[in-house]
Amino acid sequence: MSLMDQLTQVVTQQVTQQAANKTGLNEGIADKMMPMAMAAIMAGLKKNASSPDGAAALANALDNHDGSLLNNVSGLGNDNVIADGQKILGHILGGKQQQTEMALAKSAGVDQSQIAQLLAMAAPAVLASLGRAKREQGLDASALAGLVTEESVRFQKSAPAELGGLMNFLDQDGDGDFKDDLMEAAGKKLLGGLFGRK
Repeated sequence: MSLMDQLTQVVTQQVTQQAANKTGLNEGIADKMMPMAMAAIMAGLKKNASSPDGAAALANALDNHDGSLLNNVSGLGNDNVIADGQKILGHILGGKQQQTEMALAKSAGVDQSQIAQLLAMAAPAVLASLGRAKREQGLDASALAGLVTEESVRFQKSAPAELGGLMNFLDQDGDGDFKDDLMEAAGKKLLGGLFGRK
């Protein structure tokens, strides 16, 4: 089972209700958006790990994420874990964090603050999964970068096609911005596809 499958199974199935309660999102929307939040985080990690220095920094950071969090995923809703998740997002997404939140929020027709909380719950879970894989498989920085790339591609393929622009944006070197009409168009298509709206 791939990391993507494990994360989707463990986090999405077990944390959806808690995520809905914490963020105020409808449970059905939280269930659909959690995998997309994790996909966005993996895309950001893929970009960060694409250089040797970035891969080494990620490997060092994962020493603090041994995977134990996944033994009790209910902890993802704790305020201290969410605060840690917000710091993680700042490192992973950097200047692209706000645009990522905006794009995902528009796609679901919800507030950006709700998506920000959902991302902050997802980030520690993603790092816990990678940290466990690093420890159990004895991965060095180079092998870890390969795993991140492989898993990011899996996540990207599983995400709705309408979010392809977001994934490409996160994988770019530049710090450009989304066009509002692009996000709005993607949001309308995604809402129709995921939530049955016209």
